[in-house]
Amino acid sequence: MKILPTSAARRLLPLAVVLALPSAATAQTAEEILMTSLEDYEQRMEGIENYTTVQETMGFETELTFVRTEVEGRTVFLPKGQEGAGGGMSNFYRIYPKIAERAELEGKESVDGEQCHVVAINDLSGLDLNQDMGQGAFVPKSGLLYVDTDDHLIRKMQMEGEITRDGQTSPMTAVTVLSDYRDVEGLLHPYLLNITATGLAAGMSEEDAANARKSLEEMEENLEGMDPTQRAMVERMMGGQMENLRKMLESGQFEITIVTKEVRVNETLE
Repeated sequence: MKILPTSAARRLLPLAVVLALPSAATAQTAEEILMTSLEDYEQRMEGIENYTTVQETMGFETELTFVRTEVEGRTVFLPKGQEGAGGGMSNFYRIYPKIAERAELEGKESVDGEQCHVVAINDLSGLDLNQDMGQGAFVPKSGLLYVDTDDHLIRKMQMEGEITRDGQTSPMTAVTVLSDYRDVEGLLHPYLLNITATGLAAGMSEEDAANARKSLEEMEENLEGMDPTQRAMVERMMGGQMENLRKMLESGQFEITIVTKEVRVNETLE
């Protein structure tokens, strides 16, 4: 057996120690992953005071301005005029540290071809993430966050919870896929959001369901009586809503696609 000189053995010893360490020693925890995502977000937003998005949803265009706001020592961007708001998904980054404390790493998964950490939060109680879904109040109970392993962007969110409507509470799942991120003067914004809500129709009363079916039938009858030009215009504006209503009544699933048309950064606000 060949014996290494003492000096060579000393040089190789640190390498041998590193190679002997278990791989878990360098693995990130769920809390570290989320806090890195938050730090990256705050660093990107350092020079941004406000931004405005122009988005299209089911044929309707909306414009909304978000302004820099300090809430509980963290920088967040809230809709103009709602700077004092405490909860809701628009304030999601503010509660990141609280979410990180409850997070567990579940492995990795691909989202639209991007490798992501799958981070589970099994208890979202007390974090004020309640959302008005138009069909009732949605209260998330647990969730999964899919965080890109390279740039730490959120690629997907899945929330499990309950929706309450007319005093009736039923389970609901909301899945949001964020894609087509673009850099606008330092702001990384997802230009495409696909939101799927399952369980919206479960708590619907028979009367509400009957009224919804009647409304859908009336809309379809009105379309049939229109001339081709008018019908094409109405279908362009209302077709997505009608299809979503039909799908919700048939399967309890509701889908929305939000397309960002424009993002403007650091405008002079009145």
